[in-house]
Amino acid sequence: VSGIISANGSQPISASSVVLTTGTFLSGSLFVGRTSSPGGRIGDAPSSSGLTQTLRDRLGLRVGRLRTGTPPRLLKDSVDLSLAKVHPPDRQPTPFSFMNTHTRCKPEEQLPCYLTYTTPGVEQVVRESLHLNCHIQQDAKGPRYCPSIESRVLRFPGRSHQVWLEPEGLTSDLLYPQGLSMTMPPDVQLRLIREIPPLQRAEIHTPGYGVQYDYVCPTQLSPALQVKNTQGLFLAGQINGTTGYEEAAAQGLWAGVNAARRALSQPPAALSRTESYIGVLVDDLVSRGVTEPYRMFTSRAEFRTSLRPDNADLRLTMKGFELGCVSAVRHHEAVRVRCSLQNAVAALQALTMSSTSWRKKLPGIGMSENKSQTLSGMDLLEYKDVSFEMLASVFPECLSPYMEFSQRLKIEAVYKPHNDQNRSEIKRIQSEENMSLPQDIDYLTLPVSLSQEVREILDRFRPSTLGAATRLQGMTPAAIANLFNYVHFTRRRESRRKQVDLEEERGEELCKTNASLPQ
Repeated sequence: VSGIISANGSQPISASSVVLTTGTFLSGSLFVGRTSSPGGRIGDAPSSSGLTQTLRDRLGLRVGRLRTGTPPRLLKDSVDLSLAKVHPPDRQPTPFSFMNTHTRCKPEEQLPCYLTYTTPGVEQVVRESLHLNCHIQQDAKGPRYCPSIESRVLRFPGRSHQVWLEPEGLTSDLLYPQGLSMTMPPDVQLRLIREIPPLQRAEIHTPGYGVQYDYVCPTQLSPALQVKNTQGLFLAGQINGTTGYEEAAAQGLWAGVNAARRALSQPPAALSRTESYIGVLVDDLVSRGVTEPYRMFTSRAEFRTSLRPDNADLRLTMKGFELGCVSAVRHHEAVRVRCSLQNAVAALQALTMSSTSWRKKLPGIGMSENKSQTLSGMDLLEYKDVSFEMLASVFPECLSPYMEFSQRLKIEAVYKPHNDQNRSEIKRIQSEENMSLPQDIDYLTLPVSLSQEVREILDRFRPSTLGAATRLQGMTPAAIANLFNYVHFTRRRESRRKQVDLEEERGEELCKTNASLPQ
């Protein structure tokens, strides 16, 4: 890559690194009812039609097509919110940044959201208008986990579906009806929303619409999100087959970091699956690819119990500082927090007493009278009704200096046994990769916790071993663990039953033998 050429014919811009973040604009088409027009978002100009051709024909990249949609925006004053269930915001909102102790918006200034449901009238409108809706009839895959109302009705007939009425902003006059993404003609959209009780007099400000767009198959990228056969070209966001704001932001950050490092002649940076969701996201994309718009879920991470928002600063700030994208002030604060938490954990672990002594110190805690072992303060924090503040009130000299970390210490203690179990389970699964899976197993009705997506994947490919199942596109570590446990315990149960049957047969044979002996 040596730079970019703008569609308006202006002077080329030289650059040794280029990041493409085309969103839904890569050969994007907008759909409302039977009409379509070029574009990636209503109100914005369409992208250059030659970009896909450049990627596919000149760079030889494999390109696919996906679709998404958005709901109509409603005038807030036309909605009867008294007919919906109010869901208030957090009383004490948590700041996104570890550098802040509170949010700019005061708790009392926050706005609630409202919950309502679709009615049979909604389904009727959808079915009567399918012939007016060309977007829903297209072959391009749409988002599985936030589908259009048309897709929901067709896939789950006869059901009532949630609709969240969300304010678009503190000062906005519009509501965003989450769950009502639709692409039918505007007059039909109005008919549909008015089948929902709070929306019986609702007015549409902007109709919903669908978008179809091109994406680049992400297995053609390196873990730095750089195109393998074109050094200096990085891709991020929906061009890689993902959907969602957070997914796009994560890729933009990571592609930007690596594009800058390449421009500075520095080696690419890496994040593993064990330390961040960015690492999970990128590894899934470049190693497995996508067949439908990709969303990030905790179930996709092997170590999800340790990838938590409360410890993100400890996991990533030091690496961010090494990469040059974290300020010295933030780094200094992260170091302070890390040292303080380590000291606090050491202080808690040094507080060791018998369970009898703990019950005397903290009367009323839910500890069994039969428990008789030595426990540390960290062990005590695992109990639901024990807080760090309680322990600090009993041992103020050694624990009171760490009161600002009381919530984080409680969370760490509660998750510790889950983290240990998680690591043990992963090791067990890795050692059992060659475990065969029954070929007659009915994945669609299997009595185990599996998402519908995972059931469909297993039913379609029917892997012969656990290892083969782990490598299927769309499989999650959580699903693999549940599948492993089901097959493992089913076989143990069958083995025990066979053993019992064998012993009964031996007993019967012995009885026959004894009966035939001369008396």
